[in-house]
Amino acid sequence: MKKHKHGFHTTHVEHHKDGSHTVHHMHSEGSHKDSKHAAANLDALHDSLEDHIGAPNEQEGAANAGDHGVPEAQAAPAGLPAPAAPIPNMPGQGA
Repeated sequence: MKKHKHGFHTTHVEHHKDGSHTVHHMHSEGSHKDSKHAAANLDALHDSLEDHIGAPNEQEGAANAGDHGVPEAQAAPAGLPAPAAPIPNMPGQGA
């Protein structure tokens, strides 16, 4: 896997009782390039880490588009996106 040249050398995460997080990515060139923000849940924290210091795994894009294999009734309470609904009357979809 290709290593990103992100410049962040340290990340501090504060975990809050409501499941949210405060994320502080510290940059090697100084605090003027730091990034500090909130993450609503663990998935948002993972996304922040991927965005700032890594890269998403191959399945992340499909899962974020709703192709995660979790039934819709369970996906919504877990904070997962709903699968995209098929467009009606599209050629090749059948009748």
